[in-house]
Amino acid sequence: MPVDHPVISPENANSLREIDQAGRGWITTARWSPVSQALAVAASTGVALYEVHDGLKLRAVLEGHSGPVKGVAVNHDGTKIASSSADTTIRLWDLKQGGQYRVLVGHTDSVDGLAFSPNGDYLASVSADRTVRVWDARTAGVVRVLEGHQDEVQAVTFCDDGRLIASGGRDATIRFWCLDTGAQERLVRHDDWVRELIASPLDDRLLASVSRDMTLRLWDVTQGVQRMMLRTHFNGVDSVSFSPDGRLLATGGRDNTVKIWDSATGQALQSLEGHQKPVLTVAFSPDGRWLASGSGDNSVRLWGIST
Repeated sequence: MPVDHPVISPENANSLREIDQAGRGWITTARWSPVSQALAVAASTGVALYEVHDGLKLRAVLEGHSGPVKGVAVNHDGTKIASSSADTTIRLWDLKQGGQYRVLVGHTDSVDGLAFSPNGDYLASVSADRTVRVWDARTAGVVRVLEGHQDEVQAVTFCDDGRLIASGGRDATIRFWCLDTGAQERLVRHDDWVRELIASPLDDRLLASVSRDMTLRLWDVTQGVQRMMLRTHFNGVDSVSFSPDGRLLATGGRDNTVKIWDSATGQALQSLEGHQKPVLTVAFSPDGRWLASGSGDNSVRLWGIST
């Protein structure tokens, strides 16, 4: 009989426990389909697609890159996946028709991060070549190349109803670019390498960022004002995710733990142990019942609450 797994909330976050785990090589990114219980995991060996009910069930592996896969993104209706790699390419996969249907070429170094726009029309990519590229997700053409970062760029997301692209990287800056014009509108700073960015699902004018400076910060993207700063993981923070109702934040860090935070108060609610190396990705499921984490220990782990 299936086990009931309630939505993870501030009231029950201290009851989170590991439900399942799977080995997949060096895990860099995990992203859920917005419309189903499907999880895409980028690892050294390709992109693994899992179906999640009471555990992780491997459904397919997308292979084709000639180097480690560094990033993965799923579009708004769950029909397309983009993957990026140290081989400098981005590959687009059609989950309805099956298989790869586009290879995007243009970056000159490892492509470390990806994000689809909210409507799925655009794909943003960031690279060790210090650029942000914006692609037309339908034609695979380059819309524009955004330059300004002084070192490798690793993190990217859309915010402010898709009007802005936020990017962050080794130069310790977060830069906000206008999608329509390509102009840089503002810049904010951490004290070290910016590792990941994510907008709030309730109001995407609120952006969460994490850094090697050991902090999680919340920003008002329209004004470039810091709203909150939390000291989180010893030696640095690598990953962050909002719960779908925006009430929780999960972070993964260099201390090999996953931590859960109340996004309104900044209160630490839970620390999850089990990974043996830095936690490079965390992601809440769209229904709020699951939290996935992936690590350099070659495992992806599934956390939930059982009743």
